[in-house]
Amino acid sequence: MSSGPDSPAYWWEFLKHPFNQTVVLGLVAGALALSVPWGGDGLGLGLIALAAVEMVGLATVPSLAPFRAWVDKRERSRARETRRQALHTEVLGHGGSPHLRSYEQMTTRVASLYRTAAGKDGGLTEREVEQIDDLVVDFLRLCLSDAVLKGSKAVQLPPQVEYRLRDIEKRLEAGGLSRDEELQLRQAKAEYDEAIARQTRMATRRNTLEASLVAMPVRLEELYQMVLTAPRGGNLSQMLEESVSKLRLAEEAVADIESSLEGGAQASGAIPIHTRAAARDQRRALGQKN
Repeated sequence: MSSGPDSPAYWWEFLKHPFNQTVVLGLVAGALALSVPWGGDGLGLGLIALAAVEMVGLATVPSLAPFRAWVDKRERSRARETRRQALHTEVLGHGGSPHLRSYEQMTTRVASLYRTAAGKDGGLTEREVEQIDDLVVDFLRLCLSDAVLKGSKAVQLPPQVEYRLRDIEKRLEAGGLSRDEELQLRQAKAEYDEAIARQTRMATRRNTLEASLVAMPVRLEELYQMVLTAPRGGNLSQMLEESVSKLRLAEEAVADIESSLEGGAQASGAIPIHTRAAARDQRRALGQKN
């Protein structure tokens, strides 16, 4: 794994590792023991040995691929659990979602897949199970979007919009308008057309979100049953990639809905819904295969 601004400090992780701390304590105890018969010379000799061991460890262990893989896996797990707890709290704060029960079932299935992958009996690796776990956390974000949409007052177009639009079109077709009047009417027509198109698009995206919330648990259950019944049969990796692709489509739908709601909230003077683009990009990076 290449180092980057968000990469963990492997040398610091080595120093904090329980095994290294045990070695340090053992060498310090040895140095103290040597100081009993030989005084300061024994203590100094023990501390020199401690420094030598730590220098060798710092020079070799942080660059080892297995150690880096262990650190990366722990950091991914820590970040995932932080997101999970924050999203779950936020969902409950918005009144909950009826799809939380599906989320709990998915969490149980993923825990079982982790045990299967650890036992080397399934057709999925631990890294692939981590990707599935990322999908489950992303499903929780969809639950949050569902809770926000159900609890928010969506901007509804007044029923007279279409009537006003037809009236503008008739006036433009009739002609006989001054340049300023025609410009104002065309601008009003463009705004009405945009509002109607936005409303239609939002309805479509809401349906896409609802379909994803229904389909993802079914898809995970299918994959789970396949791992248990025929772990070497079927293309599990392809199924996983298809699930990631479908999730991204759902995320695009959610992003479009949030953008539309923000635009409506700003127009009405309400507080806009906060965007989550950075978190979405991070999830997509975690969802990609190494």
